[in-house]
Amino acid sequence: MRNWSIKNIEDRKYDFVPFSPRFADLFGKTEATGNWIVYGKSGQGKSSFCLQLAKEFDEIGKKVLFVSLEMGDSYDFQQALANAGIRSGCSRISFTDSCHPEELKEELSKQRSADVIIIDSLQYFIDLYRVRAADFIELRSKFKKKVFVYISHMKGNDVDGDTAYDLKKDAFKRIHIEHFKASYVGRGNGGPKGFFVIWDKGYRQFWLENGTKKETDGNNKENDTEMDD
Repeated sequence: MRNWSIKNIEDRKYDFVPFSPRFADLFGKTEATGNWIVYGKSGQGKSSFCLQLAKEFDEIGKKVLFVSLEMGDSYDFQQALANAGIRSGCSRISFTDSCHPEELKEELSKQRSADVIIIDSLQYFIDLYRVRAADFIELRSKFKKKVFVYISHMKGNDVDGDTAYDLKKDAFKRIHIEHFKASYVGRGNGGPKGFFVIWDKGYRQFWLENGTKKETDGNNKENDTEMDD
């Protein structure tokens, strides 16, 4: 057991993600560590949001490993990359369609390995490799300077499955996706707006059709191409 004094805590230095304003508006001041979970119903923008997040990490100099368990390298995934603005110039993003936990540990132990690991989806990862909640906690404890982002399906009003629910409880950042809107519902305070528009056209269309007042977010007007989940 390790004990900390107040002085130990006061002197602690933290590594924060230097997000651009549009992501800082969602996340606020965010440590570059821990388990994050992005969850929502099918077809509402989870994967699109995380691909935009991957591009953001690339632009601020972080290496990203995107684990595409669901879509693999399909045509739909190719189109999703193009819609997110991820092209050959994004040199810090790599992709795989397999990710056994032991292989992942070995890969992340190497020098110059990925800073951010995005897994799409959490349910595929659990089913393929029989992963438990304790395994996710072990990963983020072993690699304290890395960010693990898990994309989760929903069942009813919450994440799908007991393991996903336990991971959500552990997650440092929780982002709920609903009709192309990413909302911060994690620990602590989010950013000034607390939301991020994933696909402006689809977002505007949904809220107008349902007669609901729409928040305004001028940062995402460029995202008018069709989005995939």
